[in-house]
Amino acid sequence: MRVRERLAAAEDGPRRVLHASSSAIYVDLDGWCLGLVSASATRVPCALWSALPDLSPMGHREVRVEAGTLHLGDEPVRITRLVDVRIPTVGRHGRRGFERARSTTSAAGLGLPPDGRLTVADLDRLLGRGPGLTPLGDDVLAGWCAARHAAGRPDHALAAAVRRRLAVTTLLSATLLDCALQGEVLPQLAAWLAEPDDATTEALLAVGATSGAGLLTGAGLALTSITDRDHHGRAA
Repeated sequence: MRVRERLAAAEDGPRRVLHASSSAIYVDLDGWCLGLVSASATRVPCALWSALPDLSPMGHREVRVEAGTLHLGDEPVRITRLVDVRIPTVGRHGRRGFERARSTTSAAGLGLPPDGRLTVADLDRLLGRGPGLTPLGDDVLAGWCAARHAAGRPDHALAAAVRRRLAVTTLLSATLLDCALQGEVLPQLAAWLAEPDDATTEALLAVGATSGAGLLTGAGLALTSITDRDHHGRAA
């Protein structure tokens, strides 16, 4: 819904292409990253999901917005259906799922707290840290914020601090963090949060080079922080 709403509100005119490949085209939509992804690409919540297998022929075209519709050259990208990308209610997560997430954190070498409680002080070593369009530290933050949102326990202070500092990372990553704070996630994370079995874990870990691992790490830590509060009566 927000993708359609942002397109509808956007001014007419050309848009700067941030990234173009056979699987995805990302453009700057007034300070928010809008994507067009292929049928085989990761279906990020800030993108139009195309049925085309290859976007290479469109990568060199001028991109513009006209009357609320994205155009690549002379071809409009029409929205034919809407998909709900809001995060589901968290399912039953046992210790096995948490341990898998903790092992991923250790491998990443991010030095995150084992009790899963992120604070504003942790942002310096997470926001914008790591290579790629979505740095690993941002993926961890996105998974953490999304899982806390799904559990009905958002951290408003941390969320406000993240929003104030989104400019330190890439526009795509900043947009995905904004989506996570709104409770919007990619399908693999939604599936893992709803049912953390071997299949959903492997599917999430397969996303990108490190993005899936980062999301799993963050989500696992977030749920661990809530579990610790429930067990020990401390504020998360």
